[in-house]
Order: sequence, then C-alpha cells, then structure tokens
Amino acid sequence: MSLPIPAWIGLVIGVIVSAPCLYLSFITAFGICSDTSISEALFPLALAIDPSLHNHAFIALTFALLQFPLYGILLGLAWKASVGRLTFVACIILLLGTHVAAVKLANHRVAAMWQYRFSHMQ
Repeated sequence: MSLPIPAWIGLVIGVIVSAPCLYLSFITAFGICSDTSISEALFPLALAIDPSLHNHAFIALTFALLQFPLYGILLGLAWKASVGRLTFVACIILLLGTHVAAVKLANHRVAAMWQYRFSHMQ
C-alpha cells in the first residue's frame, strides 16, 4: 500500500524538522550541563520511556527518530482525508494535546528520576 502524496510530503517535512531538533536535544542533554528540558519538550515519548537515556537508549532513539516523521504522515493523511479542513484542524488539536500530555509525563518521569538519584546518594 502506497502513501498518498500529502503523507509523503509530511514524512519529508518531519524528517527535515527532526534532524535539527535531535541535534539540539543531543547537545543539551549530553553537553556540559546535561539539561534535558529541551529534549523533554521536543521528544517527550523518548524521555517518558527512559528518562536516564541509558537503560533503553535504542528504544528511546527509535521513538525520537520516528516522532516528527510520524506527525508529518498523520497530518498529511488528515489533510488528504479532510472535508472542509475540519478533520485536519481536529488532527492538529489532537496531536498537540497528545504531545503536551507526553511532555507532562516526560517532565514527571525526569523529575522522579532525579529525586530518586539525589535521595540515594552516598
């Protein structure tokens, strides 16, 4: 089964957006300060899975690499299927709401990880 043209366009745009976002997340998370707040906002599913970025690094990287292309495909399919663009707007709102919920989950998971680490320091 082949994807419609808008889904392919969304996939390409998702890949193009994903590359600089992943680079920015990488240099802030693994830099001198090890701040994951940008990564939590851009790739919340990856950090919700593994806030330490060590235990399940391959799974987290896979989610991070697929997130924006998947968003693009979903928006492309919604654009193709929409009548009066209501479906497209609903898809944007649903995607945005899901992303915000995932950001909150990632924030909670990272905060819990740091709280655990600081409480068990020797």
